[in-house]
Amino acid sequence: MAIIFTIAFLFFYFYGLFLWNRKVLWRLSPTISKTIKYIHYGTFLISASVIFLYIKYHIGLRGLWTTRIFIIITLITGMFFILLSDKMVMNKIEKIYFRIFSFLPVFTAGFLYIPFLGVVLVFSLFGQLISPADKIYFQDNKLRIQSSFVGVLGSPRLDIFEKKGIFEKHYLQDDYRAAHYDSIKVHYDIDSTRIILYPNHEYDDSIRIICLEKIK
Repeated sequence: MAIIFTIAFLFFYFYGLFLWNRKVLWRLSPTISKTIKYIHYGTFLISASVIFLYIKYHIGLRGLWTTRIFIIITLITGMFFILLSDKMVMNKIEKIYFRIFSFLPVFTAGFLYIPFLGVVLVFSLFGQLISPADKIYFQDNKLRIQSSFVGVLGSPRLDIFEKKGIFEKHYLQDDYRAAHYDSIKVHYDIDSTRIILYPNHEYDDSIRIICLEKIK
């Protein structure tokens, strides 16, 4: 069924692109087209920089949706720019770039043809993009502790974020599954920060404590 749906999607998408380019003459004005182009480049650079910082140093922009909004704007402006913009605002390299970007849905659909792994990868990435947190256990001006979607095959993970100005640092807790805990309390001690995890008794009966360095 998934293969039939994918084939149908690819057919109508290619057919729609062909008809739009041949039949529809309307385009955005040069001024608006340039504005959207610069917005795309700006959000692309911000998204790429944040992704690098997160992979390298576990640091991202503060807030559940901040980085995701930049990524979503990058994707939307990239995919539809070649169809809606005035062609005069693009040089040859930009035309190739945005044309490739317009085929992103096709590349994504193509991954679904990879047995099992493709479906898991696509839906896991899509889920992480549109579902920042399943549940927020605790939040103040210093910390946010949440249950995070990690993939269609994995159970939600317990994540701890320390807020630092416009950024936040991620303390990854690989061995803590969010479903195991019912509630969380935080104590800011003189020399450390204690995070007390109260169990969901369907999974565990023990209270656990995570100790972090003192958060100012």
